[in-house]
Amino acid sequence: MRRSGGERKPREERWAELIEVATQVFYEKGYDGASLQDIADRLGMLKGSLYYYIQSKEDLLFDVISSVHRDGLAVIRARAELPGDPLQRLENVIVGHVEHTCRNLVPTAVFLHELSALPPDRRVEVLGNEHAYQGVFRGLIEAGQAEGLVRTDIDPRLAALSVLGSTNWVYRWFRPGGAFSADQIATELAGMAVRGIATPDALAARGV
Repeated sequence: MRRSGGERKPREERWAELIEVATQVFYEKGYDGASLQDIADRLGMLKGSLYYYIQSKEDLLFDVISSVHRDGLAVIRARAELPGDPLQRLENVIVGHVEHTCRNLVPTAVFLHELSALPPDRRVEVLGNEHAYQGVFRGLIEAGQAEGLVRTDIDPRLAALSVLGSTNWVYRWFRPGGAFSADQIATELAGMAVRGIATPDALAARGV
């Protein structure tokens, strides 16, 4: 694992490169169609050298999927902690989620397409028993109900799934430089989602 000049790459740098390349190869060929040899060739290293970092292709997919989930979760958790009432924070979370998705189209596609390739126990290990990502949305919706800002006839889990379903789909049609900017998409989707669950009084207070 030496560079052309004989300089050895730090493990952290090489690992980050491995994850980036594996993500791209899984995106291009799909998990089933990709091989460790494909990834090694793209990295310019021997296939056997990959085993310094991983034990199997499944392990590598697990690490790729975990990295995507961890990065996205960090974004929305940070947005959820911003000042404001639950509806404002939910709007911030949706904007953050959509913007992050638009900036990370390839990793998002791999996550959504290939998560099912992992065994059930490893999917749980990534997502957490309580589906941590979904839980951020659900928690804010529940907090909004407790404060009279979100309609009580709405099931928080169903509402969270609806928001995530519609916003996740952005990765299929968003194109950088296209008709809609990431900011515009994020703002409008967040606004539509909030208007769909807010109480009349909450809407009136927001000037809607």
